[in-house]
Amino acid sequence: MKTIGLPRRLVLAGALLAGLAAACQTGGGEGVAGIVAASIERHGGDGFDRVHLTWDFRGVPFEVIRYDGQFRYQRTVEDSLGTPVVEVMQNEGSWIEVAGQDREVDAQARARLETAVNSVVYFGFLPFRLDDPPVRAADLGMQEVAGEPYRKVEITFEQEGGGPDWEDRFIYWFHEADGTLDYLAYREAADVETTRFRRAVNRREIGGLLVQDYENYTADPDVGDVADYDRLFEAGALRLVSMVEFDNLAVRVPAGPPPPR
Repeated sequence: MKTIGLPRRLVLAGALLAGLAAACQTGGGEGVAGIVAASIERHGGDGFDRVHLTWDFRGVPFEVIRYDGQFRYQRTVEDSLGTPVVEVMQNEGSWIEVAGQDREVDAQARARLETAVNSVVYFGFLPFRLDDPPVRAADLGMQEVAGEPYRKVEITFEQEGGGPDWEDRFIYWFHEADGTLDYLAYREAADVETTRFRRAVNRREIGGLLVQDYENYTADPDVGDVADYDRLFEAGALRLVSMVEFDNLAVRVPAGPPPPR
């Protein structure tokens, strides 16, 4: 995350979109990597490598600092007595802070904390991190959605480095001309399998990043293959279950990495 403002990425937008079109034509692994890379650049590129983000998600304050591989993700909740509790994920591990004091959590609580915090950050700032080493991308070809052309890409993960949810499966629809991520679907391979389809809304540029909220849909009964969600969306067969909105979002450049624990 270098400087965030209106960098050269906007000047090079035409070249990036041309690169996206070329990547779409090539197909295969290298072509898919090009599609993902062009979309990441379209949404802000290396602006996500050095960034300080604050926002509210469903009334809960979140804060993220990323600085050349160093990171701190946190949200602030309240315990049963109304005491603020800061749940922290950092390179050094995960813990909670109460009244400015670090407190360890057991393995089960740590897993819940990491899922709750990381999932909001991960989903909220896609397509960033879709080029991480554990990611496996597959080109599913062209698909028209709402009269617009999209490159449909499947994302799965290697077991090593893919985290506890490495068996999850994602489908992304990247606009062929604009390079934006407009739709996504996912299957969570947890104890109770969950699938969802999301449509990007309220897209805006803040601090050099292209950010967006989402409408969150499901199918009744649940869809068998998440890759079919575009067809169900086109048929009007989905039910809106919630909104994924990032309120009071601020994007700025951090002075440096987060302090070590």
